[in-house]
Amino acid sequence: MGVRKAAFWALFCAGVLFICESPLFAAISIGVTGGCNLTVASLNLIGGAGTNLKGSYESESGVTAINITGTTGNDDVWKVQVRKSGTLWPSGVMLQLRRTGEGTGAGVISGGTAYVSIGASDADFFDGSGDKAGIPVQYKISGMSLAVPPGAYSATIVYTVVDL
Repeated sequence: MGVRKAAFWALFCAGVLFICESPLFAAISIGVTGGCNLTVASLNLIGGAGTNLKGSYESESGVTAINITGTTGNDDVWKVQVRKSGTLWPSGVMLQLRRTGEGTGAGVISGGTAYVSIGASDADFFDGSGDKAGIPVQYKISGMSLAVPPGAYSATIVYTVVDL
């Protein structure tokens, strides 16, 4: 009886190990590189001293790149969400982002080419399927004016991939 029980548990554990290491249980992951540093200074006054600031500022395209890996293939559907974390941001100033390209890889991407506002709650950015690399991102800050107190403002953006 003890030998049969041991054999059953050995086969059961081997089966569980096989199932857990199966591609069906692979975890999709997201990697983000790069960032953005926008400086608004007196050079950004619309008409020199005594005038207001431009209302919005954009980064260069591709200052951030997103990689989606670990999918089970081109039929594995996912979405990317974004939010700001632990950030005090001036009232009326909005941080937005958009993707400016497809990246590389056999997967497919849709959405995210129009600016998406980033707040404290998760917002859908874009969706796709399969592995993708080097998806370029551009940032925009709007709502700037002389009414915004001078200072250094920063934002931590959290990117999340959700396996659908």
